[in-house]
Amino acid sequence: MPSITRVFSNIALDGPTVGIRFHIPIELEKKMQEEGMVQIPAPVEGDALIDTGASNCVIQEDIPKKLGLQPMDVVKINTPSCEGRECYRYFIRLIIPDQKIIYQGVFTAAPLKGQKIACLLGRDLLQHGVFIYIGYANEFTLSLG
Repeated sequence: MPSITRVFSNIALDGPTVGIRFHIPIELEKKMQEEGMVQIPAPVEGDALIDTGASNCVIQEDIPKKLGLQPMDVVKINTPSCEGRECYRYFIRLIIPDQKIIYQGVFTAAPLKGQKIACLLGRDLLQHGVFIYIGYANEFTLSLG
């Protein structure tokens, strides 16, 4: 099971974050290549915050547009600042490049205003691995299978 361990100077301030890349789904990329499409959408890079309080993975609203993706459906979400907000969901491939961790799944597009992150990694992704947060050592380990 591939894993990543990161050490921070102050994990309580920085949060457990990891650099990520968003890509179109593998099946869509293969279809585009088979159809001779020369220009596959470029990956979108950013940082993701591991959030055990989030039931689902959430991405900045502009990321699916940059990848040229169409929504799967609409869901209503609740956050600390709003209730019942309608948001689109997308099937996306996420890669943690340094460790070659790949996850394909559903991401909800929502405004993450005032955040330095592109994504929240929620429990729908975390259920496929192990997340260890060692606060006193300012480090975490994430393993995904």
